[in-house]
Amino acid sequence: MSEITLCLCVYNAQKYIVETLESLRSQTFKKFQLLILDDASTDQTREVVRRYFAENPWTTPEIVNFPENHGTAYLRDYALRHVQTPLMMFFDSDDIAMPDMVEKLYAKLQSDPDLIAVSCYCNYMDANGKKLNGGLYLGPKTKESFMEKAASGKMMFLPIQTLFRREYALRAGGYRQAEWFPKRKDGIRYEDMSEDVDLWGRMSDFYRDGKYIVTLPEVLFLYRKNTNSLSTGFAKARVMGQKLLYIKANLKRRRADLPELNFADYWASLNGWKKFNFERQNLGAYFYRKACFAWVRRRLISCGWNLLLGGVASPLYPLEKYRANFRKKK
Repeated sequence: MSEITLCLCVYNAQKYIVETLESLRSQTFKKFQLLILDDASTDQTREVVRRYFAENPWTTPEIVNFPENHGTAYLRDYALRHVQTPLMMFFDSDDIAMPDMVEKLYAKLQSDPDLIAVSCYCNYMDANGKKLNGGLYLGPKTKESFMEKAASGKMMFLPIQTLFRREYALRAGGYRQAEWFPKRKDGIRYEDMSEDVDLWGRMSDFYRDGKYIVTLPEVLFLYRKNTNSLSTGFAKARVMGQKLLYIKANLKRRRADLPELNFADYWASLNGWKKFNFERQNLGAYFYRKACFAWVRRRLISCGWNLLLGGVASPLYPLEKYRANFRKKK
């Protein structure tokens, strides 16, 4: 019986899902189960998946089609509690796995029973699969660096493409659901923003028991970035920024043996200066993103104007992004 379940949470993924499935089909390590959760897609995703496996029966996936849209956090938590394997990994339905991704992550995780999750680096590609500069080069590479980060209350940034021991994700509470967050009239779900960062942070609490998380400093998948449009509008970007502040605040509360707060209580606890500083930094990040998309479209005047606005609002943001997304740390 396989020890690993790979899960794809999909929504309107007809354009890329076959390419993603083919990358999983090509894995050198093939002893994994495949779970596909469709979050009420409105395009032809379900038909594309059905036809693909009818023509390419390399595995028999379990497919769950939800009749209504629930969002990312709901589907991930459903999968976490639904599968039976001790190890689990999510993979985005538009990304591409290198052939040895599962093999290398599995070998690393099996090398130490105290290792509860292992991630890797990725490079960016555009909507058409063309290589872009940069990638995600995040996470502690050694047990010692993880322990230092965890003890000091640092946030744990890893991509969702992380192989983990399901037991510890469940013990950490799984993916937080809507009852922790206010409901917005515009339909943006707080629970779906950085839900992976939230879970990794709570799993990092097990450092007190000698458990740890590491990242293999190897590029093992390609991450697709949408360079054709500004993929997150200002309202969505603001919610994500709020959620990250909230995750960090609760992590520090847990390190201090204090009870966690729901989002409404946390936000109400902030003074006016902290809220103003958040709005300033978030606005700066938004303008920098607009500048990047303008550069891709070769709209140089718009790029320059947005860079200027971003610099006024948050001058250090580009350096922070460079460290996380472009500089591979030794």
